[in-house]
Parts: sequence; C-alpha cells; structure tokens
Amino acid sequence: MSQTEGNGGLTLTSKDRRALFLEMAGRAEGVSPLEVYNRAVDMGDTATEEAYYNLARRLQHRGLIAQAPSEHGARYTLGAYSDSQWLEEDQLSSFVDPEYPLLALTIWRESQRQIHDIPEEVWIELRKRMAQQPARELFFQAIVSYSSDLHAQISDLVQLEDKPTPELPSLRQEAENGRLLMLGLAKYGLGLSREAVIVPLSLDSAIAEFKRNRPDSYVNETLLREELARRIAPEPFVVDIAATAPDRQFLIGAVDGSTRSGILSFLGEGGDLGVGHAPMIAINTSVGQVNRSLQEKRRSIPIFMRLPEKPEDMQRQDNRYTVMAKLLHPDLSDAEYMHSIWNAMDLIETKAALRLLDRWDGPRPNLEVPPSDIVLRDGPVAPQDRDFNHYALLSSYGKIVRDMISTNWKIAGKCRDDGQTLAGVVKMAQLSVFGPIFNWFASQIAREKTGQLIAWPMQSMNLVPDQILMTRLLTSGRGKRDPWTRTCFVLRPFQATTNYARAYSRANPPSAIILSLHKAAMENPDQVDQEKRIFWESFRPESDPYVRMLDHVFYCGFFLGAVPRLDLEKNLPRLEVLVTSPTDESKEDPSPAALAHVTRLIAALQQNGFEVSAEHNMFQDKAKIDILPALVIKVHDTVKHWAAELLSRVQEYVGFLLARHVTTQKVRGVRVRPFTRSELERLYSQLKQERELQAGGLPPKRIEAPEK
Repeated sequence: MSQTEGNGGLTLTSKDRRALFLEMAGRAEGVSPLEVYNRAVDMGDTATEEAYYNLARRLQHRGLIAQAPSEHGARYTLGAYSDSQWLEEDQLSSFVDPEYPLLALTIWRESQRQIHDIPEEVWIELRKRMAQQPARELFFQAIVSYSSDLHAQISDLVQLEDKPTPELPSLRQEAENGRLLMLGLAKYGLGLSREAVIVPLSLDSAIAEFKRNRPDSYVNETLLREELARRIAPEPFVVDIAATAPDRQFLIGAVDGSTRSGILSFLGEGGDLGVGHAPMIAINTSVGQVNRSLQEKRRSIPIFMRLPEKPEDMQRQDNRYTVMAKLLHPDLSDAEYMHSIWNAMDLIETKAALRLLDRWDGPRPNLEVPPSDIVLRDGPVAPQDRDFNHYALLSSYGKIVRDMISTNWKIAGKCRDDGQTLAGVVKMAQLSVFGPIFNWFASQIAREKTGQLIAWPMQSMNLVPDQILMTRLLTSGRGKRDPWTRTCFVLRPFQATTNYARAYSRANPPSAIILSLHKAAMENPDQVDQEKRIFWESFRPESDPYVRMLDHVFYCGFFLGAVPRLDLEKNLPRLEVLVTSPTDESKEDPSPAALAHVTRLIAALQQNGFEVSAEHNMFQDKAKIDILPALVIKVHDTVKHWAAELLSRVQEYVGFLLARHVTTQKVRGVRVRPFTRSELERLYSQLKQERELQAGGLPPKRIEAPEK
C-alpha cells in the first residue's frame, strides 16, 4: 500500500482504504467498519471512523461487499469479484471531467468496448432476472442506494476540507459525477420533488449545507414511494408482449420535418442557397403521411399532406415560420435567431401532427382522410423549447414558443378526449433513466454470486446511454420470430422538461409559482417592467396552455425489443407517448391512461412493422443504421424529396422577384453586390404584397389613427 503525507501525518489513499476493506471482508467471519478503521489507524491512517462507515456504504452500493447477518452490528463479507479486467473504477470517475473532454471520450469508448466484451449469455440471464423484478421497487432501491452513495461522498469531502490531500480534486470530481447522475435520474428523468429526493444544486452548496445542518439522508423514503407509484408502471422491469391481433386495422400517421438553411444568393451562382453576402434564410417544411395509398391504374400513390403546399402559402396560417430570415425578425439576436429556426421547425412538425389527428382533404378531389388513430413523430413529443422565461418573451422568439406550447396543448386535448395517440420515435436518446437502475441491479447480482455474472463495472457503465444498454438487454439472443419484449414504461411530468425541474416542490408546484407571479404583477403593476406587464395583462390563468400542460401532461417512455440481436452502432429507438392526466401528486395514478396509449402504439407497430434505414450524418463518413417503424422511414424519404422540390421552387420564386425589383441588366452570371438598406426594404415590401395577391388574399388595409 502507498501512503501519502497529510497535514496530520501519514494517511492512506482512498484506493488503499478500499483495498484494505476488501481484504478484511474476505475473511470467513467478515469484518465491521470499526475493525477496518482500527487496523488502518495502526497503519498510520488519519481518516476518521466515519470515513470507514461511508466507505462501507459506497462499497455496498457498488456490490463489492455484502452485509452479513450479525447480532453485534453490521458486518460485511466480500461481494462481487473486485479484481476484474475492467478499467480502474476510481480512476475512471475522476477522469470524466468537462475540462478534459478528449480523455472523457476515450473512457466512454472504452466503456462501449466493455459492453461488447460481455457474453451474450450474461445479457440473456440479466433480462430473465429483470423480468422477475417489480419495476417500482427496483427504482426505489436503486435511487436510495445512489443517494446514500452521494451522501457518503459529500460527508468525506467535508472531512477533507480541513485536512486536504493530493487526491482531493479527483474525489471532488467523482462526487460531482455522482451528483450529475442523480440530477439526470431524479429530476430531469423522473421529475421527483425536492421533498422526496434532494439533489444539491452544486458540490460547494452541498458541502456548506453539510457543515451548517448535516442531513441524515437525501431521501424521504415514504414520499419517494408515493411519487414513484405515479411515475413507474406497476409491472416488471422487462415485460413480455403477446402478439395479439387488434380489433381493427389502425389508421397510422407519421410526421417528419426538414430544414434547409443557407445564405441567399443570386441565380447563376450555383442555383442553390450558397455562401455569399446576402440575407441568411431557412426553409422549414413538414410532411404527414398515412399507411394508406391510392390505386391509380397500376400505380400505388401514397397519401400525404405537406406544410406548406407551395411557396406562395408560406407564412400564412399553419405555414407561419416555414420561411425564416433574419430580416423578418430584426428584434432577435443572432443566438436567438438560430434557436428560433429549430423552434420553428419543431412547430411546423407539431402542426402537421395536429392536422393528422383531425380530418383533412387528401391529394385528390373529394378525398377526405379521417383522423389517424396513432401519429408517429420522428423525434421526441415534448416541445423543443419549454422554459417559461422564453414563453413570456414579447419578441418573435417568444411568439414562436407560445405558438408551440399552444399547439402541443391542443394535441394533448385530442389524446385525452378522442382516444388518439401521439408517439415519438427518439433515435438519439440522451436521458439516463433506465441505465442507472439496470447497472445498480447488475452490481447486486454480481455481489450475490448466484449466476454467470461475477463483476459489473457500475461506474463505467453509467457513462453509457440508456439506448445502448437497453438495446443489448432487449435484443441479445433474440430470434426473428421470438415474442417482443419491452422495458417498463416511465412517466415523466412536463415540469421535468422545463426550467422548473431542479427546484420542483410538492408544496409549491410550478403552476402555482406562475399564478403567484401573475397575481403579484396585477396587484403591483408599477413594480414590473413594461414588457412583463404587457405579458401578464394578456395572461389568462384559467386557460393558459403552459399552465395547463404543467398540470395535465406526462411523457411516457420505454424501449421496445422487436428485432433480432443488434450489434454496436445499431440501437433501438426510445418510444414515448403523450399522456394527459393530472400531475398533482395527490391525484389518481396516471398509469392506466398511459397503458392504453402504450398498448395502442405497440399494436400499431405490430401492424406496421420495422425496417432498416441508412442515413448519413454530417459528423460521420459512413451511413448510420437506424431500426425504425416502417412508416417513419417512408415519411422521412417523402419529406426529403419535398424539401428539395420546395427549395428549388423558392429559389425560382425569390429569384424572379429579385430580377424584377433589384436594379440589374441581366440575371444569369451576375455577381450580386450586397443589398443596400433601401433595396432590402423594397424587397420585403414587394414580397409581402406578392404573397398576399398570389395566395388569394387582399392587400392589407391601412389602419387610420383615431381622432384625438
């Protein structure tokens, strides 16, 4: 063992203490933390007795020791095989530092390699074991264990504040990684309240709070069980799905969007939106397609709708924001404008989904398409921008966010009242909700030594996204005709996706905070700045879409194993559905409403099937393989063709107007100089007038000022 010089003499390193504890736990009678502490003191260690009790909690959390029954206090025996071939876990935790991203990426790649090295039989055994584990209880035990581990780390850091050692920075980074894991799992992943689970806002604030008023635990177990009962399905962690034929064939819709951005150039300079000294422009479009087709002679023509139908329809009604240009939004900063492009794209796609959930006119005369039973979105179903401070802006940015939230609330009403389902197919799932629970369970299985698994590197596996872990768990050993399996479904309240996630309180939920802000602004308008006063004056607390979504919307997510074994770089998407049910912790369990949507979605996917899509990514030189519902792949191909056609027609339309209204002698082959201010103003005025006339509208009337 190596010893370092501390402020009070010789001291063991954290690695030495762990090795000593595991060595003594290997004895037949086991060991108590006090015995390990006494032995360490004899070796010259200056750490406190409490540090060894904290170490016992941490080793038990990782499955390296097991608590043995004893009448004389806690005793521990050796658990999982600790001298494995994995990366050194303690070093790993300290490596994952945002200030050293290349090193962290190396560790992440090594973690993926470790997954590939795990025999397929082990994944199959884990899947069978998890099919016997009640999901709610598993989530409860894992969250309590992770919270206890974080509590022990903070306690150790408090002691090291007075007696720092050379390894203090690495221990701080390890604790910060534990805090971030709990933040992602408990707050952003499950939307748990601060009464149920405390996650410190920062490491320094946690240490300061420990010094002021040492908390006994970061978990209220009673409240945690109550809240998990409204977020985790009452079923096993892994669920087998029976192949059942639905009562009728579902009408399934799928929606996908596309955006083309660039710098507007003149005709004759490549004929595309190339780089040049001209206004930046983005063309957004979306297509909704159903699993029906028209038979015309020997051809089968797919039935789809698109927003917009033609360039002249842009910026009108449902097509607002299909064209985005900086000169159309002078009140936005460059950063706000770039974000608004993505928000506008999401809004157009959401409007297409809403249109599929209602009756709409098909591509042929007298063809009416009925409302879809299920609509699949390529991506999440939650709005792109959910922060209330953005929702309350009076700028163009805030207008887009308000339109987005309003459209999403209309969809929530359809899902609640009309028995329809909106589902998202998330190809790049960033949340870590299932993974930490699975990794904790695997560590406990290794500790018990009752199966093939003798060790599990929980800390390194927690660096791997849910998507990779659940793909291996659900597809390993599967044949082509094997029954489908899925994970349990997890309900995530809308507030967990917003800026209220970290500070959510049962006593003062986000909707109550917003209503109190509105009340204060109305009672004391002179104390509110002008922009906020205008917003609050138009705010309707009884029917505001943002408040209604906070009080009535969940997002239900799960992974579905419906294809044979997938290797690395081929992953299952995360599926999620919108569930409209009260989010108040005292209300009824939303699981029955969620189960109805999940059952309908799976039946639709069994009807429609899955296919393989090869899509090139701008950051990769080879195609990325996605396993997606067949209709999602079809609508993706449709929107790509329509986006290219729309772009060509926009270029032709705008180029024609430019040739008419910008002084030049010829169109083809001319290099366009930068526009003057007067030319841009004239162009914008003319474009607006032409759009109104060609779309069948009347020129806007002049509004006379009222007489004084």
